[in-house]
Amino acid sequence: MEPQSEKYKKLRMLDIDDLILLQHLLRGGRPSTGAALLGLTPPAVSHRLRKIEDVFEIKLFDRIGSKLSLNMAGKALSEKADRALLLMSN
Repeated sequence: MEPQSEKYKKLRMLDIDDLILLQHLLRGGRPSTGAALLGLTPPAVSHRLRKIEDVFEIKLFDRIGSKLSLNMAGKALSEKADRALLLMSN
């Protein structure tokens, strides 16, 4: 099991745009729409998604071609991402 301090170090690797992108994708948004939303290219969205999955050490989506389908781990993280963004907005 990873020490708490290591988990916090990993979480600090994320920024608000990562959480916004994650929230968008977790709600069934298309990566290309997420790219436009944040002014990113589709490859940049893919890179950020890989970074998020690396930080949490889980795969959030099942990939079928270019289509993303939220898996169980993604559903569990969705609520946490929503709460984090809500706390940040207050």
